[in-house]
Amino acid sequence: MNNRMAGRTVKGLLMVGALVMASGCQMLQSMMPAGGEEMPRVREGTLAALPTIETRQESADAAAVSDPAEDVSIETVMDSYKALLPLVEDPRKQVTIRHRLADLEFQRAERKMADSAVDELSGAIDAYQRLLSEYPEREGNDQIYYQLARAWELRGATPQQLDALNTLVRRYPDSEYWVEAQFRRGDLLFIDGRYGEAEQAFDEVTLASQERMADPSFLVNAHYMKGWSLFKQAQYQEALFSYVEVLDLVMPEGRPVADVDQRSQTLIEDLFRVVGLSLSYLDGAETLQALFRQTGGRPYEILVYDRYSELLLEREQYSDAIDVFEAYIEDHPESPWAPRYHIRIIDTLELAGFTRTIPERKAGFVSLYGIYSDYWQSAGPDAIGFIEQQLEQLLPELADRQYLLAGEAEDDQQADDHYRKAASYYAEFAATFPDHPRTPERLFLLGETYLELEDWPAAIAAFERVAYDYPEDTVADRAAEAGYASVLAFREYSQTWESEPVSERMAYQELQQLNRLRFANAFPGDARAPAVYYIALQREFDLNNWEETVNMAARLVTWQPTPPDELTTEALLLSGHSLSELARYAEAEQAYRDALATMAEDDERRSGVRENLAAAVYRQAEQLADAGNVEAAVSEFLRVGTAVPESALRANAEYDAASLLITANLWEQAIGVLTSFRRSFPNHELIDTVPAKLALAYRETEQWERAADELQQMVSLAKTPEERRENLLIAAELYDQAGNREKAIDTWRNYANSHPEPTDVYMEAANRLAELYQEDGDAESRDYWLRKQMETVDRDPDAADDRMRYLAASASAILARDALARYDGIRLTLPLNQSMTAKTDALERAVNAYKKTASYGLSSFATEAGYQIAHIYARLGADLMDSERPTGLSELELAQYELLLEEQAYPFEDNAIDIHEQNIRRAREGIFDEWVKRSYEALKALLPGRYRKEEVTQGVVYELD
Repeated sequence: MNNRMAGRTVKGLLMVGALVMASGCQMLQSMMPAGGEEMPRVREGTLAALPTIETRQESADAAAVSDPAEDVSIETVMDSYKALLPLVEDPRKQVTIRHRLADLEFQRAERKMADSAVDELSGAIDAYQRLLSEYPEREGNDQIYYQLARAWELRGATPQQLDALNTLVRRYPDSEYWVEAQFRRGDLLFIDGRYGEAEQAFDEVTLASQERMADPSFLVNAHYMKGWSLFKQAQYQEALFSYVEVLDLVMPEGRPVADVDQRSQTLIEDLFRVVGLSLSYLDGAETLQALFRQTGGRPYEILVYDRYSELLLEREQYSDAIDVFEAYIEDHPESPWAPRYHIRIIDTLELAGFTRTIPERKAGFVSLYGIYSDYWQSAGPDAIGFIEQQLEQLLPELADRQYLLAGEAEDDQQADDHYRKAASYYAEFAATFPDHPRTPERLFLLGETYLELEDWPAAIAAFERVAYDYPEDTVADRAAEAGYASVLAFREYSQTWESEPVSERMAYQELQQLNRLRFANAFPGDARAPAVYYIALQREFDLNNWEETVNMAARLVTWQPTPPDELTTEALLLSGHSLSELARYAEAEQAYRDALATMAEDDERRSGVRENLAAAVYRQAEQLADAGNVEAAVSEFLRVGTAVPESALRANAEYDAASLLITANLWEQAIGVLTSFRRSFPNHELIDTVPAKLALAYRETEQWERAADELQQMVSLAKTPEERRENLLIAAELYDQAGNREKAIDTWRNYANSHPEPTDVYMEAANRLAELYQEDGDAESRDYWLRKQMETVDRDPDAADDRMRYLAASASAILARDALARYDGIRLTLPLNQSMTAKTDALERAVNAYKKTASYGLSSFATEAGYQIAHIYARLGADLMDSERPTGLSELELAQYELLLEEQAYPFEDNAIDIHEQNIRRAREGIFDEWVKRSYEALKALLPGRYRKEEVTQGVVYELD
């Protein structure tokens, strides 16, 4: 019965204020079950402390009817009901009033007990029992049994309380008090150790609560106590399923424990503890894993794992705790808690002192959750944040450990394996934390690790990142160190390119060049930068990049801070070489002079550099010569000797100067340079060419003998017979031209004796020799060369040309004239027979000589021969007539002697006439030279009657009569 019902019964009598009755519930006593585990402790806010339905109803009624202005006591209300009871005639209403009076009595006794611990419950109990006895089938007795059970609970009469509850649940299955009564039954049965019956009672509560939409707290606590009941029966596996039911109700969204109400927090914490106890009696992590595999995942699953692992850690069951962590990770590899549990495993191993496998676990963490893992790709921000926090410590630790192990390895293979692992961790740190303050340091170590592995490209890339990818203030001196390390790594790397194709090797070398320049440009103040830059400079020079070499060398020379002198010197030298290649010889000369100024006096390279300097001057001269500026070019050529007197080019320069002067027809200057060249460089390779040039210069200046002298040297230097012959011939001609007869004769004779071929030139030489000997009065030598001419033509007449025949005929004529002169010089004296013999011999020789002359077929010499032969015969006749007469002859004898002489002379005279006549017949052939004329004159003397006739001329008849 409620206040609204009472109000209707006493309607009109009084306004009864509802009284607030605080109804305490039966508490589960604390006790330790067999086995040592704790029972659920009964305290405010736990599942075991549940308010009664009546308490909740009366509180609501009191709030509805109470008047804030009045304070109405329970006794006053009871008096009112007692006064009303006799006035009510309806038995049902009387029962209702009596029921209400019993309730008020219970409330009063309950308050009394709460205030003073005085038990005055007998009145209420008796009232309830009388009502049940008098009206056993009355509707609403379920409420009386409910209140009666509460009264027995307050008195501590558990059997009576249980009996009342049993009756209620048995007789009133549809009662609104049924669920609570059933729960109270289970509670009492549990306390009494009747766990099977308690389990059944709690199970009935769970089923009824779901069907009747009862207070959720009954459902939660029923599952909870059912689980405990199963636990007490050692049915730990089944108990776990009940605990899952509880958690499903109090943490439907997997909220953190701190976010639920205080009562639920206490329940949850107790629940986690009993779950842990249950798992401990089973297979621990394996059972827990199987539980959620069977029930399916739950939002609060991580909390169960977490509390269980904490329980195990509290008990120092470290291996079991690790199993829990591993079980969770196995079933939830993508959970945000997976990386945290992995770290918990590592922490637990450290706590337990099981350090042997810790490095492997840490490596596993990196592999499973690092930036390259599948987990990382789908992880949320919180998980990533946690992982990064761990990786920040783990990656350097693992990398350094592997690096140290590599140094301690027993063989190269093991060392390489450790270095590769170290490299992977250093690289992953850099990839994970690109902006971390320690990333440059880790990248530097990465580069060093790759060096140990001889992975040059990777080492270079790592060092270059440190050197160039970070602000200077974050890497300090390490940037320059890294940059230089990349240069050194490239140098080692280059040793592996020899077997690469040319195109590939060139590409690698270009990358190396860029690396050098990058270092030098980024760290110009570094003491190593100039040397690295010089190597880059040398590379450009080796590639024939002359312009780039000059520009780079200029930069190195002016580098600040000033580089070592040797680098400056080398830069100047490369600049000079490049400028020379660019034909900028004046600049090259200055570069070499500057280089010499920086070199030590004892530097072995000085001579070579001076030679380069001379070459630069020499090339300037060549440029001027090509431009046609002869005087300036000659001056520059001669300046080579002034600039570098000891230069090997000096001789060439002076020689070229002379050649240029000759080309320009500046003969006197050329002669001076050439003669100086000959004095200064007698053993020069070009010395043999000087005679030809001097010979030309001397001839051009009409210094014939000097020219011939040079040609004589050319003869001795000639490499071929033909060259020797030509030079000897020209020398002979020049001596002739110079008027030096002695040298001319010697040279012509040398030529004729050495070169019978070609015969036409030989003939000229022999002819000139004959002439020179003639001039010199050496008839014997002259005749020798005259005969040589005749012999040459006589040997092969068909091969002789007109000139050769002329020279032979001329030589023959000269000899014939000499024979004629000898003939003419013989006088016929007594004894006549002796002188006549000599005369006729001379005649024969002279006639034969002229016949020989005529045989060459030249008309000019043939007519002379005809005339002279006729002359010879005529002269013999004349000489006979003029011969000396014997003394002592009589006149008659003398007459007879004269007659005899005439007879002897006549045939000769007759022969002479015949020959003259033959000679003059050439006039018919158009030959009317001196000798034909003279034959005519001779015939006039010999045959005057025939040939001395005056010509008769007739006048011209102009008119005919």
